[in-house]
Amino acid sequence: MARQSASDDHKLRQGGVAPGELDAGEHGDTATVVVEHVPTSGRGGMRLMPRTFDSFNDREFRWFYLAMLGQMAAMNMQLVVRGFLAFDLTGSYAALGLVGLAGALPMLFLSVFGGVLADRLPKRLVLQVGQAASLLNAAVMAGLIVAGLMRIEWLLLGALAQGAVMALMMPSRQAMIPDIVGMQRMMNAVALNQAGMNSMRLLAPAAGGFIVAAAGFDWAFLAMAALYGVAILGLLRVTWQPATAPSENGAGPLQAGLSSLRDIRDGLSYIRGDQLMFTLLAVSFISSLFGMPYLFLLPGYVADIFDGDGFDIGLLISISAIGSLAGSLVLASLPDKRRGMLLLAGATVLGIGLLAFTLTESYWLAAAFMVPVGVGSALRQALSQGLLHSYVDNAYRGRVMSVFMTQFSVMQLGTFFVGMAAEFVGIRLSFAVLALGLVAVTAFVFLFVPRVRQVD
Repeated sequence: MARQSASDDHKLRQGGVAPGELDAGEHGDTATVVVEHVPTSGRGGMRLMPRTFDSFNDREFRWFYLAMLGQMAAMNMQLVVRGFLAFDLTGSYAALGLVGLAGALPMLFLSVFGGVLADRLPKRLVLQVGQAASLLNAAVMAGLIVAGLMRIEWLLLGALAQGAVMALMMPSRQAMIPDIVGMQRMMNAVALNQAGMNSMRLLAPAAGGFIVAAAGFDWAFLAMAALYGVAILGLLRVTWQPATAPSENGAGPLQAGLSSLRDIRDGLSYIRGDQLMFTLLAVSFISSLFGMPYLFLLPGYVADIFDGDGFDIGLLISISAIGSLAGSLVLASLPDKRRGMLLLAGATVLGIGLLAFTLTESYWLAAAFMVPVGVGSALRQALSQGLLHSYVDNAYRGRVMSVFMTQFSVMQLGTFFVGMAAEFVGIRLSFAVLALGLVAVTAFVFLFVPRVRQVD
């Protein structure tokens, strides 16, 4: 195994320099040392999986995947349970939006620091500390419910704390995938990762709704805590990781803080100076702003329009996840060609499916329209992440992923304003405006930003 700087590793993977050609550090004060991972299956070994599941040949990825399933199950269960609890406590769409806003603000302001952590520290450690904090958060929420002390204020504080944890840990999880499988399998691994997330969207929301209906909100939060425990244990078996070493040996808190700010500045300068990075992030942000707030407001929509309960909410999210799972598996099977066009197609399908969802009075017809909503959502999300991983300089991967993760803050910020608008014009019209906005923006990008549709 050879050691080289992160920027050299990027050049080697892209075919820019020959092994042994090392450049002096040119990307700031942080020195990152990367040990190239050799997949456990090897290129010459027996192929255990078809192309769709190629990354599962790697032992490290299998354990990473198990940890991801635990974390995503807890997060998707929380999506239904926390939203349903907020609406149950207040009966207000504004309260639903406010809970989303509480989770969004920390991610908006702290995610860039999470990117610095991802580029400086062992990513597995960052993830495990974050998952332990998430476990504690869920356990505290359960305790408040059991004690009869739960109020909307405590739910907002829990959302705020969870948002801070997510902001600091999620860039490490996103940046860790190419480390584990290498660039050759990266798009396949990202698509499979998205498929696993969508599998949890298929199972966890319905499970959360069922637990609430059968045993109460307290048991649902305890189930989340247990799932975070599974994630912590799964990551213990991911033994390989790149070694990172900050250059400020023995630096005090002030020097370390200033260096972190320099790292953030350098990362933002890199994004601003790279036209493709900037364009892909802009498309991801805008499509997320228009295309995803419905997910957070769905509990109120189902209760208001269809007079549904927690099970009905979970079932709709799970049905959308069927489409997302199918889209992710198809994407995992495709070669890395015309991914820009697929990205725009996914956003268009999402917008049209969401518009059709708002135009029906039938719960079951609305459920059917959630399938194309899921397909479009999966393509949009996985392709945005995969294209960023494909073209980013490895020295900036964590910081670019941290900026990418702030799209969820923007989405939740949008949820707050859509929730406020729904109080005045109704939830159905609010959803329809989002859908039309997404289709219009995607058409604009297709016509006037050719760089996106041309990228492979």
